[in-house]
Amino acid sequence: MAVQVTTEAAGRAASAPPADSLGCARAQLSRDEALSAGGLVFRRKSAAGPHRASVATPAQERGLLVGMSLVDGHHRRNTRRGQRGGRVFDRGMAYLRDFDSAYSAAMDGAFDFFLIELPAGIGAEAEMLAGRRPGGSFERVEAEPDPGLLLLAQSVLPALAAPGRADPLRLEELAVLATGHLLSRYRGAGPAERTHRLCGPALRQAQDRLASREEGATIAAIAADLGMSRSGFFAAFRAATDQTPHQWLSAERLRRARQMLVSGERSIADIALDCGFADQSHFTRQFTRATGLSPGRWRGRLR
Repeated sequence: MAVQVTTEAAGRAASAPPADSLGCARAQLSRDEALSAGGLVFRRKSAAGPHRASVATPAQERGLLVGMSLVDGHHRRNTRRGQRGGRVFDRGMAYLRDFDSAYSAAMDGAFDFFLIELPAGIGAEAEMLAGRRPGGSFERVEAEPDPGLLLLAQSVLPALAAPGRADPLRLEELAVLATGHLLSRYRGAGPAERTHRLCGPALRQAQDRLASREEGATIAAIAADLGMSRSGFFAAFRAATDQTPHQWLSAERLRRARQMLVSGERSIADIALDCGFADQSHFTRQFTRATGLSPGRWRGRLR
């Protein structure tokens, strides 16, 4: 799965519009990060210091926006659907609004928000995105605590900061988890998806595809080959192996690497690339985290 990176940093060329796609003044943002994965767009937007500004977006066919505050004390007075309201956002508080009506807000105080854009027609696309048939509409909320979304945000933030180093399979997993969480928490439940099991040939087929390093070996593609939804495959794989697809693949790469370290004289750099690691330093970090020793020291102790 190719990760699409969107750069919306402050200080763009003079020809760039003064406001970004969410109505924030670019020049006042200290952080502006975005990437697309699994049908969602993840963003992080921050402004430091005694920040006062306004934000506005016109009505548009664009889907839903979910926001999660990463800091305490941000105050916002907003107008949506002709109604005014004020909220104080502390760390871990979320909001959910749609783009189909005009929105404006006055912001007071530094802010740091993790954001998720869900595509238009999310209800109709629910089965494709998270393995659930459409149910009720999404609930619109303001400044509601959501510990589960905060945990997801903490997993996505490193990829937003360094998208070039992000693992595409891990990002796809996070998109599946995020969509499932939002559908479960903020939308009336539709009929449950039929539970699938992965065993025997089907499980081996899935594992072979994951380990193949093919360009199209995504969770969505493997699930489609098995006649399952993306989240249905994710759940069945975890039930069969006690690991997510990304966790299983990481463990499989390390298992192969240990075999190669024992059985031959190949260089650590060659082993890293052959086992699917980005480079030798990536391999060394993962191996050391798993074993407590660097690959070279681990090989030396065996000898």
